[in-house]
Amino acid sequence: METVDAYPRFLKSGVLEALSDTPVVVIQGARQVGKSTLAQFVAGGFPGVRLATLDDPGTLAIAESDPSFFVDQAGQGMLVVDEAQRAPNLVLPLKASVDRDRRPGRFLLTGSADLLQVKGVGDSLAGRAETLELKPLSQGELARRSTPEDFVSWVLEGRRHKHLQALDPATVVAGGYPEAVRRRPQRARRWFDSYVERLADHDARDLQRGGYAGHLRQLLALIAAGGRQELVKAKIARRLGVSENTVESYLQLAQTMRLVSSTPSWGRSLRGRITRRQRVCLNDTGLSAFLAGFTATHALSIGGREFYGALVEQFVALELEKQQGWSAEQFSLFHFRDLDGLEVDIVAELDDGRLLAIEIKSASSVTEKAWSNLSRFRDRFSDRQITGVCLHAGTQTGLIDGWLHILPITALWQN
Repeated sequence: METVDAYPRFLKSGVLEALSDTPVVVIQGARQVGKSTLAQFVAGGFPGVRLATLDDPGTLAIAESDPSFFVDQAGQGMLVVDEAQRAPNLVLPLKASVDRDRRPGRFLLTGSADLLQVKGVGDSLAGRAETLELKPLSQGELARRSTPEDFVSWVLEGRRHKHLQALDPATVVAGGYPEAVRRRPQRARRWFDSYVERLADHDARDLQRGGYAGHLRQLLALIAAGGRQELVKAKIARRLGVSENTVESYLQLAQTMRLVSSTPSWGRSLRGRITRRQRVCLNDTGLSAFLAGFTATHALSIGGREFYGALVEQFVALELEKQQGWSAEQFSLFHFRDLDGLEVDIVAELDDGRLLAIEIKSASSVTEKAWSNLSRFRDRFSDRQITGVCLHAGTQTGLIDGWLHILPITALWQN
C-alpha cells in the first residue's frame, strides 16, 4: 500500500495502460530507482496478484530449477516478478505461457538490467512484451505535484510565463535517487559510496556470469567528471589504461545496468547526421556529483563553476528524458554539433518534424550572446518549424520575436 510520505511516480499511468493490452510488461531501471515500489503500487489495483522477488535465494532457486512451474503460478491472475534478470531462463517459459493465453496484464516484471541484454535470455518476447524505463525521481515527483510536469507541451502550447524560482545548486547536486534525497548531504554521499561499491562488486559480477568489471567504478567516475560529454572511447581507454575493446565492454555493462544515458546527434535525416558521436552521462546528477567529489558549496566557488555548468546541462537533459515517459507530446532527444562549431545542447524532435532547440546556461542572467547559437541553428534549418528556448539558473523570463523563450531552468517542473 502506498505510504503517506511516498513520492508519486508519473510512469504509473503508462504501466497501467500497457497492462491493459499487453501480456508482459517490464519496468526497467537502475538499482534503487523505485521499480519494486512502483510495481507494488500498480499490482495493488488488480485481483489475484502473486508477488515474487528473485533477490530472495529460495525463490530464485525455484525459478532456476523449475522455470515452467514458476511461470505457471500466475494462474488466472497476475504474476509480479521482481529483479527478473536474475533468472534469464524464465523468458522461454514466459513466451510459451503467453502463446497459450494472450490475456493482457498476465506478467509484470521489474529489472535493474536490460533484460534483453542479459546472458542466457533465449527470446526477445517480441510482440508479447512492452518495456517502460523508470528513472530516478523527477523534480515534479520530488515536489509531489498532483499532475505530471510536461515542459515540451507547455512551451509548444505557448502558455503564459508565471513567476518562477531560481535554480538551487543543492537541487542539482542531490539528484533523484529516492534513498539519497531523503538523507542529509553527508549521509547521501555515504549511501552513494555503498551503492557504487555493491554495483561493482556484486551486480557487475553477477551480470558477467563470473566475469568481474574491475574498472567499472573508474569508468563511472570518468563519465561523471565530464558531465554530458561526447563519447570518445580512445580517450577513456587511455585514462583507464585498457584497450578500446575493453572500454566498449565496460560501457555496454554500464548501459545494461541502466547507469549511463546516451543522446545521439541530430541531423536533417538519418544519413545526414553532422556528427555521429553520441553524448553520454550518468543517469543521475547526484551520482555524478558524488563520484566527482562535488558539493553544492563548490557550485558557489569560482573553481567549481565549470563543472557545475556541465552538471546543470546534464540535469536538464535528464529531466527531459524522464518527462518523455509521460509527456502529451511524443518527442526524441538529440544534441547538435557541426564542423563549423555550431552547437545546440538539446534538440527535441516531435513526431510531426517540429523542433525544440534548447540552450542551457548555469548563470543566473543571460544576454543575447547566450542564445546566438539558437538563432544560427534556426537560420541553418529555415525549412523546419523551430521553437527556441534558452534556459538559465535565474528568474529572468521573456519571449523574443515570437519564437525564442528565455526561461528559468525551474520552468521544467514549476509550470
